[in-house]
Order: sequence, then structure tokens, then C-alpha cells
Amino acid sequence: MLRIHFLNVGHGDCIIVEFIDNGRTAIIDINRTSEMDSNSANELAESFSISTEAMYSTASIIAALESAGYDISLQDPIDYLNQKGISKIFRFISTHPHMDHLSGFNVLNKEFSVSNVWIIKNSYTQDNSKLSASQKEDWRLYKKFRDTSENKIDNTTIIRPEEGSEADYYTEDGITVLAPNEELKEAAKTNANEMSYILLIKHKGKKIILGGDAEEATWEYLLENYSGELKNIDILKAAHHGRDSGYYQPAVKHMSPTVTIVSVGKKPKTDASNKYRQYCDNVWSTRWKGNIVFEISDGGEITYTTQYDR
Repeated sequence: MLRIHFLNVGHGDCIIVEFIDNGRTAIIDINRTSEMDSNSANELAESFSISTEAMYSTASIIAALESAGYDISLQDPIDYLNQKGISKIFRFISTHPHMDHLSGFNVLNKEFSVSNVWIIKNSYTQDNSKLSASQKEDWRLYKKFRDTSENKIDNTTIIRPEEGSEADYYTEDGITVLAPNEELKEAAKTNANEMSYILLIKHKGKKIILGGDAEEATWEYLLENYSGELKNIDILKAAHHGRDSGYYQPAVKHMSPTVTIVSVGKKPKTDASNKYRQYCDNVWSTRWKGNIVFEISDGGEITYTTQYDR
């Protein structure tokens, strides 16, 4: 059996994949946020016809939302792992070096046994003045793993799979690395999203695509080179939080996903959720569903639960 959790972490990503048959757990990205961002709060207030003109803090807007019936809290991934009794992480996969995919990495590494870390070599830099104290620690740790010439730090193995890489553990787990490759890493020098790991997970005849923050160049390449693998996807994690920048119509049409998950906090004007709905009847946002969990049984049946029924 396979169980995959899409956590409601606001504007960011955190996906937990439990490979039940062998006891391995993978985490793809992490975002640890204590409070909804102001843009998200204002957008939600507008959807509930709540006037925010006299409100001077995000907390007051959130309180008004709760009074109006919006009671969906953000999920702390560390708390969630503890609640689920998960203490060992077999692999942490950093899809790309943006902080909404890395916040909480340092605490995860300290509090859990992380056996393997996937990080692509890159030269991306952060503006430290824009980072919180905890994010600076996250970034320090990321750089430590990224820049080392060693293949192991303490008890954690660093590996850097790219397109076509094969190894026993992720082959056994049904993971195919579709991207990145050298060409996409070159494109990532001007747009870090294009180095995103794109993972295809197969289990009992079902297919899951996890798209990081990939944009058009990546999807165009994949459609040209992996059209067979991309056909008839059961679960798609919309790239770049469901924005237009991560939406490539020919690829989405070709994948024709049964369910599309949008991990989102703030929804910019370029939100592409309605475009996904042209090719997918079930486009679910963590903003309204909260945490979303799928199970694929050994018989290939997919079941799901959502934290909230919205």
C-alpha cells in the first residue's frame, strides 16, 4: 500500500509519501509557517464578503474569518509527523531552493532520523535580509548539503539523482526521476523553478506526478520525451502552486489527471485553477480541503480523506 499526504502549509509545499510495504517514508519539500500570510487572509475575507478596511492586522482578519465559518488552520509538518508516529525519514527531496519549499528543513533534520537527502547541485543564492532567523538556519543547512563534495554528512547520505537515474531503493519504490537534466539546470540559472525535481510514482497500476515548481520549459521537454509515461495520470500535484507559470496546457491536456492538487496560500491573479478544470473534474485546493490524504491499496484502489469538506 502507498499513502501520500498533501499538507496544508499555506504558500508552500510539503508532501509526505509512505511506502507502507517496506516502511520507507519520503518527504518532498517542507514549509513551516505559523500564520496565514496577509494576502491569503485578505483574499479569503473578500470571498466571504468581509470588509477589512478597519482591520490593521492579519490576526484580526483571521479572527473575522473564523467568525464567518472559515476554520481551516495551517498545518505544521513537524507536528503532523509526530501525530502520525513517523520518526524516521528515509529520504528528503528538495525539489528546488526556494524558501517556501525549505522552511523547517533544519528542525526536520534535527528532530528526525533522515537517511538520505536529494539536492541538485546549483549556484542559487538567497537574500539573507529577507529571511527569518529560522529560515537562515534552514538555508545554512541546505547549502551545507548542496555544496559538500562528500557523499555523506554525519549519518545522512547526499545523492543527486537526475533524469534517467536508477537505483535499487527508488526503483523498488516505483519512483522515476523525469527531471531535471543538464539542459534544465542550465535554464535554472535564470529561473530556479526549472531545476525542479519532477517525480513519477507508480503503484499498483496508478500514477502520481509531483511537479515541484516546474514551468513551461520543463513540461515541454517532458511531453516531448515522456508522452507515454505522462498519459492518464491519476493524481497530479499542480506545479508552482497552481499558477499560470506552472501550467502548460498541452501537458495538462495530455495527462488528463483524475485529481489535481493545488498546494496554495496566496492566490495571485495568475491562478490557473480554472484552466486545470478544463481537463480535470477534481481540482482540490489545500486552502479549502486542508490536508489531503490518498491511499492506493495493493489491489490498485484509490481512496482519499480530506481534513475539511469544502
